Amino acid sequence: MSGRGRKAVLPPPDFQATERIAADGLQVTVLNKEGFKRVFDFAELSARQPMRESLARTFAAQSMGWNSHSSGESYWRSLEVFARFLKAQGHPAEDLGDLTSATLRLWRNNHKDTPGGREALAKMRTLLKREPRLAQGLAAEELARPVPKKGKPSKQSYRPSERDQVLLVAERQFRAALLRIRENTTLLDRYRAGSLDPTSREWRVASVLECLAATGELPGYPDKEGKIYTRAEGLLRGKNGGKTAGRLFLSRSELTALAVMMTDRYGWNLSVYDRLHVPVTTPSAGEKTTVTYEVLVEKRRSGEGRWFATENYTDSGADSPGRLITQALEATKHGRALAAALSPGHNLLMVARNRRRTDWTPIWTGPGTSARCASGCPRPMREYGRASTRSVRPSSVPAGRPSPRRESRCSTSPARTRASTSCPTRTSRKPPWT
Repeated sequence: MSGRGRKAVLPPPDFQATERIAADGLQVTVLNKEGFKRVFDFAELSARQPMRESLARTFAAQSMGWNSHSSGESYWRSLEVFARFLKAQGHPAEDLGDLTSATLRLWRNNHKDTPGGREALAKMRTLLKREPRLAQGLAAEELARPVPKKGKPSKQSYRPSERDQVLLVAERQFRAALLRIRENTTLLDRYRAGSLDPTSREWRVASVLECLAATGELPGYPDKEGKIYTRAEGLLRGKNGGKTAGRLFLSRSELTALAVMMTDRYGWNLSVYDRLHVPVTTPSAGEKTTVTYEVLVEKRRSGEGRWFATENYTDSGADSPGRLITQALEATKHGRALAAALSPGHNLLMVARNRRRTDWTPIWTGPGTSARCASGCPRPMREYGRASTRSVRPSSVPAGRPSPRRESRCSTSPARTRASTSCPTRTSRKPPWT
């Protein structure tokens, strides 16, 4: 009941709280404020079984106060460091209750001299103090010792000349990417309008771009073993070794360059880009040639109830504050469209294409259930949300859906599936992009 005597809103009748610990006692589920799950599997830790179960219980108890997955990931990294430390001992402790003051003192001495070690010390101290068996005795006295203060900082701020050089490199990199995507977008629009000669090389390039925009992958043909071969890559690269998927999508380094420019222009820190939604366009009073963007900035360190702030930036010319946002919207246009089609409900601005094939295995519903793009190329349907685009914000799995192997990065690997990615509208054996 609130201070004014009003009753709190009750959850729906079918509401059921998410179980923090699985039945096996080794999997802990962390739920962020947006309702997405992140599962931490303690079976992966290099420790004894009783130790894993005890660490999972303390981790679950600590997670009750978290509202983001980043908190869980930082504690998880400290747990991995602690598990490796225990494994290196000649006779590692079987459980948390078997930890001695000598072991904890050695743990402290081995990690107190580095920033990462001090962070692991602080987080493990917080977790271990939740264990009742370590609440008294010499081990409790060792845990009561504060973590050593930070020493001399190992990183220094950039000097003005160095900062200008970093910004210049970022501007050149993003500018080249923007011009590349703009040129290929114009070619793709001409292809869709039917203004290209079907016998020209431009038409063949644009037909590949059509499939690339709809699926995130180049069209290809599978062999008997399921390996995908494509001749479209040579067509896109040309004699000068140009870009393939980069014709329509930003790379991760180019997205980083954009973030560097935004940090310099708007003063945002790194945590903002993980949750930066597409700005809302608002009309400019009395102006027809300018556009104003309303940006919702999320700053969680501001404290509960003060996370969100609205900032307005107007694009009125080359040097205006809103021009960079206009360019960011143009550069991420195809990536955001593909991400929205494959993962409805996600509307993040910072999107790039990720080509690391080890991140996850794509889930195909079968050749008979694939959608098709305008030129007839199959559009692979995933079980949920993720394709060969990547948002800076770690994509999470909505509650009630199966969790992938990783949460924050995803890519599409044609070599990992036997489903055909050839274009069925091509009747000749020789593809048009050769």
